[in-house]
Amino acid sequence: MDFPTFEQVLDAQNISIQLQLDHWLKFEVFSPQFWLLIGMLIIPWFIWFKLVERKRLLEIIIFGLIISIIVTTLDELGCQLNLWEYLYDIEPLFPRLIPMNFTLLPIGYMLVYQYFTKWKSFVAANAVVAAFYSFIGEPFLKMAGIYAMLNWKQIYSFPIYIIIAVLVRVLVDWIVSKKEANPA
Repeated sequence: MDFPTFEQVLDAQNISIQLQLDHWLKFEVFSPQFWLLIGMLIIPWFIWFKLVERKRLLEIIIFGLIISIIVTTLDELGCQLNLWEYLYDIEPLFPRLIPMNFTLLPIGYMLVYQYFTKWKSFVAANAVVAAFYSFIGEPFLKMAGIYAMLNWKQIYSFPIYIIIAVLVRVLVDWIVSKKEANPA
C-alpha cells in the first residue's frame, strides 16, 4: 500500500479548501440559513449583556470561555470523525458551527452558572439546558437544513452537555477559590 506524501496531503487540503470556499459562495452566503446563523451569533450577546451580573463578570466570562474552548474542540473532533457536519455556516474556512460554539452554548451555560449557584440546582438547571440543546436545538438545526447527523444521535449529546458544565464548574470554582485565598 502506498502512503500519500506530505505534498499530496497538502494538495488534497488545498482542493478541499477551494471546494469549501466555492460551495460557501454559491450556496451558503446570504441564504436564509446564513442570516439565521448571524442572528444566533449576535442577538444573544445583547441579552446576555443586559442579564450578566457585573460583580462576578470575570468569573462568569472565564466559565464561558472554557465552555467555548471545550465545545469548539469537541465540535472539531466530531466533524473530523464524520459524526456530524454543517451544511451552512457564516464563513467558509472554519467549518464548525460558530454561533453555537461561541454564542449559544457559552451564553446558556454562563446564565445557568450565574443564576444557579448551589450544586443541586446547577446540575438540575444544566439537565434542562442539555435537554433543550439536545432535543429542541439540534432537531431545529436539522430541520433548518444547517446540521446533519452522520454517525450521531441526539441522545449522545445530552449527557455530554451536562458533563461539560459540571467539569467546567469544578475548574472555575477551583480557580475562584485560589483567587480568594491569594487576593491580589
